[in-house]
Amino acid sequence: MANVFGSAGQHAGRQSVAAFKRMFLTVLIVAIIAAFCEGAVLTGVVLTRGGIAQLVLAFVIAFLLFWLLRHASQRINAHETERLNWRKGALGEYEVGAELERLSDDYAIFNNVNTAGFGNFDHIVVGPTGLFAIETKNWNGLISANGAGELTRNGKDSSTRHVHNFFHRVMMLREQIVALTHSNDAYIRAVMVFPKAHVEAQFGATRYVHCIALDRLHDYIGNEQFSQKLSRSDIDQYFRALHGIARMDEEFHSTSG
Repeated sequence: MANVFGSAGQHAGRQSVAAFKRMFLTVLIVAIIAAFCEGAVLTGVVLTRGGIAQLVLAFVIAFLLFWLLRHASQRINAHETERLNWRKGALGEYEVGAELERLSDDYAIFNNVNTAGFGNFDHIVVGPTGLFAIETKNWNGLISANGAGELTRNGKDSSTRHVHNFFHRVMMLREQIVALTHSNDAYIRAVMVFPKAHVEAQFGATRYVHCIALDRLHDYIGNEQFSQKLSRSDIDQYFRALHGIARMDEEFHSTSG
């Protein structure tokens, strides 16, 4: 069993909770404003004893409440969608993390690595067959390449350059490792894993990023042709570098388990 550091899905789980808090805060603010408006109407009724002024006030407040509720409903729906997406992502990362644990104890797995200023990595693996940066995409449907190196889902292009953005972060991670190890030989294989989708994106179709289904992950990591064969001293050197990068995040749990 591989040596595991950090908790798979922790970052996505925190983001899901944060989205829920934003949704709850929106509901609370709307409730407070609605209560304030109701108090204003009642106060107007008492002070004006009815009449045209009270009707105008009630109309204005009703219009404001209608606009507020419509805007708040859109915000709440957006926060709920975000919460569900992050929760789905966290479940996918947990599945990938569990699959990676099946690797032998020659491998070390770092889950939820928050690099300094370069974003979060779902999983980073180092072992005899190389160094791997892994991003989980818990998507459904058919995953292909669009001919320009980016992903399509069910034949439709994404509005986000997922491959480009991920590979850019991998290169930034490489620069950090090179700086810490004083070695320019570091090679990181960038991998996107899809626990739920059917993957038809061939190697090379998404440039330097390989896209695979979850059931291929274990054998893929064990095949040294996809990365760079490492000596024991190389593994130890990269392990120390990754451990140092991961521990820059105070919330990272460094205990192996």
